[in-house]
Amino acid sequence: MVKKIFNKVESFLIKKFEEKSVPGFSVSFVSGSDIIWSNGFGYSNLEEKIPTTAETAYRVASVSKPVIATGLLQWMDKGVFHLDDPVNRFLKDVKIKTEFKEQPTIRNLLSHTSGLPVHVDPVCFNLNETISLEEMIRESAITVRPPNQDIAYANTAFNIIGYLVGLFAGKPYPDYMREDLFEPLEMYSSAFEQTSHIRGLMAQPYSRKKDGPVEAVSPWYGGSTPEKPCGSLFSTAIDLSHFLIAHMNGGVYKDRRILMEETMEEMHRLQSSPGASRSGYALSWKRTWHHGNLMLSHTGGNLGWTAHVAFYPELKKGVVLLCNLNDNSGWRPPAREALRLLVGCDLSFDSETTKREIVPEKWSSLTGTYTRRFSDLEVIVDEGNLILQRESEKFYLEEIDETRYLVHGGKSDGVELTFEFDEEGKVKQIDLETESYALVLEDDQKVDVDAELTGTWHGNYVHPHGYFTMDLIIHDEATASATDMGGKTITLKEFKANLGRVTGGFKFKILPGYSGWGADEFEAKINLSAREGRLKGSMELESEISKSIVPLDLYKI
Repeated sequence: MVKKIFNKVESFLIKKFEEKSVPGFSVSFVSGSDIIWSNGFGYSNLEEKIPTTAETAYRVASVSKPVIATGLLQWMDKGVFHLDDPVNRFLKDVKIKTEFKEQPTIRNLLSHTSGLPVHVDPVCFNLNETISLEEMIRESAITVRPPNQDIAYANTAFNIIGYLVGLFAGKPYPDYMREDLFEPLEMYSSAFEQTSHIRGLMAQPYSRKKDGPVEAVSPWYGGSTPEKPCGSLFSTAIDLSHFLIAHMNGGVYKDRRILMEETMEEMHRLQSSPGASRSGYALSWKRTWHHGNLMLSHTGGNLGWTAHVAFYPELKKGVVLLCNLNDNSGWRPPAREALRLLVGCDLSFDSETTKREIVPEKWSSLTGTYTRRFSDLEVIVDEGNLILQRESEKFYLEEIDETRYLVHGGKSDGVELTFEFDEEGKVKQIDLETESYALVLEDDQKVDVDAELTGTWHGNYVHPHGYFTMDLIIHDEATASATDMGGKTITLKEFKANLGRVTGGFKFKILPGYSGWGADEFEAKINLSAREGRLKGSMELESEISKSIVPLDLYKI
């Protein structure tokens, strides 16, 4: 029976990785205190035809976060700090900059509620191009909202966590992690630095731009020295299985305790959730209910690498998946699905099982468009099923209780969706994994169609590449220019400004340090409207490898 399950999971994984043209991947299954199966598939180096094994090393990207978080919490066990202590109390030569009264705490850093924005660190192909970790934090540790107001995935928070580990230890954080976490866990092929041992085990990373060919990526560094803690762990499927074993057994691996049991329990407890959802973030781990099972997981992806680790803490089953391709589509290795197969379940779904002959009356009150930061979800009723749509994806919703539904299909397959209602019983938002989407109502801020649009408009915005200022100079209804991320003024194409609305686009070079991710140019499109004396709306930024939308709020100067 066990062999049959392994064969089923193996066939599933091979199929999924072949669909993505992944050069090579490594996998490990954990049960209780044991690795019950591990293997490598494909090539760690396509050009040299070097086969992948379970001992192949990969940069595991953001799977680094629960690892560095565990290192930090060892210092809590030593009495050095409490979770609700302000972070700046412990920082010395660099501080989190904030204009808000409430200060981010260590708990905020670990649960993505610090008020720090989404930020992507630069890529360097020469070690001499890197800056100190302290300087990297100084440039990016600027809050954009008070703590606890919203969940926003923050790489900078985990760079600070690694920096704190080094401060508390009195040595570079990679040295502490090697001596006090990796050695007790027998993670001898893991490091937060590219040692000669790691380079000897490391796969060749590969990348793909949209539908282009798979291309080898040159060796690179995570922007700082030592490398950024948020995403610079190198490890193997076997080593990360040791880490999972400790997390599934109260902080113990082979009779060696790495965390106190109560600390491990706190690390796994729900810390931040969108609205009334049962899902969200624990301390560093994403915490969701997956087909009725509590699941802790983390994905990772950066230039040439993707990873996914997931486990059911109550069932003590876990999966590690590492691969040497990032195709820039947002795809991550299917650890959730592999985990479900591992516990003997099936992945198939028949929409006839959720179809209602008589559609419940309450479903009509749930339908509509829900939005979050320019990303929309649509809830509809179709042929007796309640459907969730996200762009071209279509998911079926299976009722669990009055407010919760199980999602079938897509990236959120198997997780819970929660509908929230106001005091009058009307639906106001849906909560899905770590995000809330508000029901779109009639806009009560009318566009000022008579607004005088010509002149210079100024404002600030935050993008994953940093904090920027924009000047939009509108000359007339068909002519305007705007400043790019580097401050250069560029003429807008296809520009229109009339009846209170402003649209147009321009192209500009990506800043040095970020072009290393694989794209040289952004195509920007602005969409603004005059409201309450300001121009409000968004700017879409698209490159060969990414697409993002940032809010804009400009005032006339």
